[in-house]
Amino acid sequence: MRSICLAAALLVAALPAAAQTLTIGLATPPTALDPHYHAHAQSSATAAHVFEALHATDASMQLTPQLATDATTPDGITWDIRLRQGVRWHDGTPFTADDVAFSLVRAGNVPNSPGSFGTQTRQVQRIEVTGPHSLRITAAAPAPLLMANLSNIFIVSRRHGEPATTDDYNSGKAMIGTGPYRFARWSAGTEAHYTRNDTYWGEREPWERVAFRVIPNNSARTAALLAGDVDLIADIPSTDVARVRGDRRFQVITVASNRLVFLGFDRTDDALTTGHIRAAEGAPALTRNPLGDVRVRRALSMAIDRRALVDRINEGQAIATGQFLPEGFVGYFPDIPVERTDIDAARRLLAEAGYPGGFRITLTTSNDRIVNSARMVQAIAQMWTRIGVATTVETMPHAVFTPRRNRYELPVFLSSWGNQTGETLDTLVPQLGTRGQGGLGNANRIRYSNPTLDGIMVAAGGELDATRRLILLRQATDIALSDAVMPPLLLQVNNWGARQGLTMTPRVDQYTLAMSVRLAD
Repeated sequence: MRSICLAAALLVAALPAAAQTLTIGLATPPTALDPHYHAHAQSSATAAHVFEALHATDASMQLTPQLATDATTPDGITWDIRLRQGVRWHDGTPFTADDVAFSLVRAGNVPNSPGSFGTQTRQVQRIEVTGPHSLRITAAAPAPLLMANLSNIFIVSRRHGEPATTDDYNSGKAMIGTGPYRFARWSAGTEAHYTRNDTYWGEREPWERVAFRVIPNNSARTAALLAGDVDLIADIPSTDVARVRGDRRFQVITVASNRLVFLGFDRTDDALTTGHIRAAEGAPALTRNPLGDVRVRRALSMAIDRRALVDRINEGQAIATGQFLPEGFVGYFPDIPVERTDIDAARRLLAEAGYPGGFRITLTTSNDRIVNSARMVQAIAQMWTRIGVATTVETMPHAVFTPRRNRYELPVFLSSWGNQTGETLDTLVPQLGTRGQGGLGNANRIRYSNPTLDGIMVAAGGELDATRRLILLRQATDIALSDAVMPPLLLQVNNWGARQGLTMTPRVDQYTLAMSVRLAD
């Protein structure tokens, strides 16, 4: 009896230590640990455990103070920022305004970035350190959304960051932040480990250790949860939601997201060199890109049954959309409908554009980033083939898809974008701004350029009056939809699976953060 009681006591004693380790299964790895290397959702979510920004966004995308305690402006141009005092870097050195000044310059100038943060810092003209915990930022023009844009910029230590390369962050050498967790180790594409920062200035985290395991295969990720190998998984496949929900050991945590799934069309003639846009079988070789004609792009968009993508491919775990943001965000317009499927009209547009016999196209996507992406492109291929555009599909890991798309090797693709500020500009400026034009277009992978749209977006970004800014946002939205180079398809519904005994605050931005997970009372 004594031995049984002793064993029980030892088991009880072991429970708190076990409970302090949280293991999370992810679908997609970060591209790098350098918090300024790539404006990429999973990379930023990973960085948020170690690094912090001036302001953060909460689960519903509202701006909240983080390293800044106050930010004021009399005119939208000059911003005076007060910083939190008593914050220390993980090496014990004090956090100061000089670190902020360094970070805001570094963020947009990291070599070989596949998606620069320069879009977020483009309005910053001058930074003055006015005290150990204060600074003044001067914008080139009125910038009412400057603090929202800078919430995407993590602050790094000048001491460690100035001599560092991206490789130094990836190795852990420069992974010194102010955040609630300290870096432990990382195996690229496989796993990342963190330990609690017990000297953190904010609320102490309940997890002594956090491990992220990258499990790209949907079935394997669900299986890892059901087997107890992980405590929580992101991106439950829609086909598994009912299964997990029906198991009393687990729970499904759901929220409608701001992540837009869209198509990208490269309309330039250079896209023909990829071999992904070809003449119809037996027809003369193409000399011009059919996607250069807006009627062709509109025909392809019109041929897609968005509601079928939601109901049949995503099992209802998505929302069909005809615009770039969900309801409740600034730049959502209730009178813009979901585009109606019209096969006959699509065929007529193709004939009017000079392609009555259609042409051939290759549609690409990553197979481990967007829920059901491989199934969606197969369905879209069938829809396009029905109107005479013979479509083949090519899927690949996100780690392959991203660099190929960045090299403009994939002129027709399905991708996604998570808005980080709650306003349309955070989608349109990086995706459709003329790349390299005043910090616009950092995520523009279709070589799109429209000076009229650029001018409206720049004007909207500097407009202090909310009503006038909304008018400009509507103009920008109408142009983007009319040009049909980035047809919106649907908004994802985020689903996480977790074991019972945990609570999680689900985030609209799809970030999976250890800071959002707690032990149930």
